[in-house]
Amino acid sequence: RRRSFSVGWRAPEGVVAGMVQEKRTVTFALLDEGTSASHRLGVNSLTSTCASVWGTARELFTAGRDGSVRCWRDFDEARGARHASRGHSDGAGDAAVGPRLQYTVDEHTDWVNDLALVMDGDLASAVVSASSDRTIKLWRPEEDGGAPTRHYTLRQHTDFVKALAYACDGRTLASAGCDRAIVVWDMHRLAPCTLIGSGTASEPGAHADSIYALSTTPSGGLLASGAVDGSLRLWDPRAKAPAVCGSSGVRVGARAAPAA
Repeated sequence: RRRSFSVGWRAPEGVVAGMVQEKRTVTFALLDEGTSASHRLGVNSLTSTCASVWGTARELFTAGRDGSVRCWRDFDEARGARHASRGHSDGAGDAAVGPRLQYTVDEHTDWVNDLALVMDGDLASAVVSASSDRTIKLWRPEEDGGAPTRHYTLRQHTDFVKALAYACDGRTLASAGCDRAIVVWDMHRLAPCTLIGSGTASEPGAHADSIYALSTTPSGGLLASGAVDGSLRLWDPRAKAPAVCGSSGVRVGARAAPAA
């Protein structure tokens, strides 16, 4: 189990003459190597694939408030293996069969809020996770198909990252969160290519509250975002015109700017 604790420190007044007072925070992550395969805290996100480069069977990925991402061999695969070992062919005893934990990845230092699969055709070539530690991490497989030992960290958000959306045809990833901004990432370069909204509520078309939901068309030409305040926005990342409000009451935000 991964738990994060933050300790704040501020130098007492007058300790160093003329010293600028700064508040610093140190975060500790404690791992509990228990025997249970389940998440220790609530599960926030699920995603699965029919075929994955981690193996030929279907796999289920889960993420939660314990800061971990876990990979499970899917129910059908576990069921088939059990029947094969017992010589069953009629599906007897299916109710007792569950998924088998393949591995656990513990790299985030706070809640993992969402998962997305990077697809190459019908195969999943990577898993992306978004966290309250303000980072996005991308995991690629090892040659032996085991647990990934390398990851890439994407940083742009200034607050919790709550939602992800992957455009399979456009090869772009969109992310959003509590900073009210949407970042579009080029998955070839693993770098931001477009920033939608600066996180300032006064900006035309911007959400006034945290973004918790995100979706995209396969081409990445249209994004939809939903915020805590009940607002819904539709965005064209390629346009740079001011936001307008449609007759349906859904605001179509078209303001986008290249990422710095």
